Parts: sequence; C-alpha cells; structure tokens
Amino acid sequence: MRILNQIGKRIAEMEDNMKIATLKQAVEHIELEDDKKQQMIRELKKGRRTHHVYGNGLRWAAVLAVCILSVGILSVPVRALVSSLVQERMEVVPKEEMDKAVELLDEQNVGGDGYSRPYTEAEKSRMEALYELYQNGTFPAGEIPQVDNEEEAEQYEFCFLTTASVFYLPADREMTDEEILQKIDFEYKRNYALQERYEEEHAGEIAAKEAEVQEQITQAVEAGGVTEEQAVEVATEYLKKIYGLDGSGLELDHYYDADAAQILVGQPAYSVDWSDVVNHRFYNFMIGMADGRLLGASYTTDQMREQLEAARPAIEEAPGKIEQIKEVAKRFLTENMGIQEAYESVRSCYRTNSEGSVSTRIDVLFVKENKEAHLLECSWDGTVISYSAVTEKDYEDQREMTREVMARRYTEEYGREVTVENVWN
Repeated sequence: MRILNQIGKRIAEMEDNMKIATLKQAVEHIELEDDKKQQMIRELKKGRRTHHVYGNGLRWAAVLAVCILSVGILSVPVRALVSSLVQERMEVVPKEEMDKAVELLDEQNVGGDGYSRPYTEAEKSRMEALYELYQNGTFPAGEIPQVDNEEEAEQYEFCFLTTASVFYLPADREMTDEEILQKIDFEYKRNYALQERYEEEHAGEIAAKEAEVQEQITQAVEAGGVTEEQAVEVATEYLKKIYGLDGSGLELDHYYDADAAQILVGQPAYSVDWSDVVNHRFYNFMIGMADGRLLGASYTTDQMREQLEAARPAIEEAPGKIEQIKEVAKRFLTENMGIQEAYESVRSCYRTNSEGSVSTRIDVLFVKENKEAHLLECSWDGTVISYSAVTEKDYEDQREMTREVMARRYTEEYGREVTVENVWN
C-alpha cells in the first residue's frame, strides 16, 4: 500500500494543473514490477478493474483506478473482456453471490491476494491450459471453499481465507484440475462483480462517454482515418513483425484511447492489446486514428524486472555502454520495425541518483528535423522494451517531471535528501 499512498500524494499535487497524460507518464517511470506497472497503466487508461489476474499485488491498481474514476479524471468506460460462454456463466450467477463478492473486497484491508505457497511449475503449465479451457466453456463442478478464519482454513487442503484474501493451496500435493478451475472461476466472479457494480453506479456517464467516443471515431473515419478494425489489422502485422506472434492463444482487446492525443504526437489513437494473463505477458500497440501508423508498442512480462535488474550496471560503468546500446536500438528500428529515416540527432537518456544508483532502463531518441522522434526504451543489455512516437520537447518535459517525482520518492524512502539527475548523451 506504500506505492498506492505515494501515487495518491502525487495525484493530489497534479490534480489542478496536470492532464491524465502526465499522470500516466509519472506512473510509467515509477519503479514497479513491469507487469504490475503496465497493468496499472491499462487501468488508468481504460478505467476498469483488472480481469483474471493470477498473482499478488495488483488489486491496488484497481483501487486506484476506481478512486481516479470517482473524481472524473478517466474518460474511457469500463468493459468486460470475457468470452461469450464465460459471459453467459457470469450472467446467471445469483445476485446475492455477486454482492457478497464485492462486500468481501470492500472489507479486505490488503493490497492483493496472498498464497500459502508458490505455484509449482507443473501447476503454472496446467493453469495456462485450463484457463483456455475455461474460456471455451470447461467450468468446475464445484466452488472453492471460503472460510473466515485461519483455524477453519486449516481444516481444508484448498480454500480461500476471506478476511485476509489468502488462497490456501494443498501443502503436500499439487492442485487438481478441478481446484485450478475453481480458483479461475472464483476470480472471474469476483472481478466481474466489481465491474458490474461500477457500471451500475456510473451507467449514465458511461453511456454519454461511449456516445462521445463513437462520434469522434465517426468524424475521424469520414475525414480519411482508419477504423478500429483496420487498426487491429495494422497492429497484428506489427505483432508478427516485431515479436513473431500471430495472436493465437492470447486475449485480444482493442478500443479508442481518448487520451492518446495528449501523449503521442498530438493525434488520437486506438489501443490494441494481446494478453496472456495467466503468465503475465502483455503486448500493447497504439495505432494512429488519422493515418493508421504505429505510435507505440511494448511488451511486458513478470520476469522482466529480474532481467532488468540483472543487466543494470554500476553507475561508473554506464557511460561505456551508451554507444553499443544506441547501435542495437538503431538496428531494431530499421530491421525489426522497418523504419528507415534520416535523423538530426540520436540522443540517449538515463537516470542516476546521489545514492549511487542508475535506472534499470536507458532511452534512445532518434530525432528528426521536424523534432518528432522515435523513442526506444532499452535495458542495459540492449533489449528493446518499448517503442513510442513522441516529440523531442514532450519527451524532455516528461523526463524532467519524472526526475522530480523520483527525487521526492527517494527522499521520502531514505529519510534524507536524495538528488536525481537525467544523464544525456
């Protein structure tokens, strides 16, 4: 909850003079696990509770999203991302059961679900397969037992402790397929219930926003822009080109991102996402509505933080890696993305602090004569994490804002003044 409080303070500071784009940029550079950070940004953009999440620490993202929605910052309505078979199952769940699920969430004073032990590798593998079966209509025969205290939980091999939001998994054996399906079903119901409550409480404003969005889309398409379906086609090509995937086995979500114009070269965009929510792998593409060009692409996974940390150099070693990373970024831009243009300058930027630490990422900015730029976010081993179409000034402003945010955060954490610098090359 420390992170939630921290970002809450930042929201209060920015409420009067900052747009949602700036808020999202601040979140982007807060040092969270990458899958959690990207999921939080999705919540900030889409204003919906996280669906089907199998891991710790994500509920605070949903809480923050709901809090921001309550003060009217977000502009994209809540939407359900479930198959038609799952949708039908959710719709016949008794209202009393859904209400109880929401009440339990309201009463729990925890940041996310806990587990009595980690999943085994075999359980992770079966969960991925069973998740797909669940989407296609294979539902559990029973339901996960729910208990209210630890003494009662000890009487079960597998159950959910409601008061602490903890899943008790079998201690001396692996979970059965039925138990895994029960857990998947439980989480679908719980998340669906919270979504339903939000949609009921904000039905009028959601309908008004949907009508406004549709009017914006219609006007853009009539002016020669691309439709949402065409944007998905463009994103699919980039998914193949950059990541070598065709989208099979992944959840697809796409929508008009009302805030994209504030952060991406001044034009509205569609967001196209592919998600493997069991394994926490997420692919996001931003496609310009006006011309169908790629404005952003990113990939995150729950192993990424460890990879970034492993590649992070000592502060004195960082300058010696710059040119090599620039060359890797240039090859990625030309070979993986097919972008071959002339650049006025190629710049890099990373962050250091007075405690002797260097950021886990380094940005490479390919600046064109008109000051628009291709931005590649890289790890220190040269792995490209994300791409964005930006302007040089917007990027500089965002880096300065992030520097200020991180300086305050480190000062609070260390209990002494910590300075943060942006290092440009």
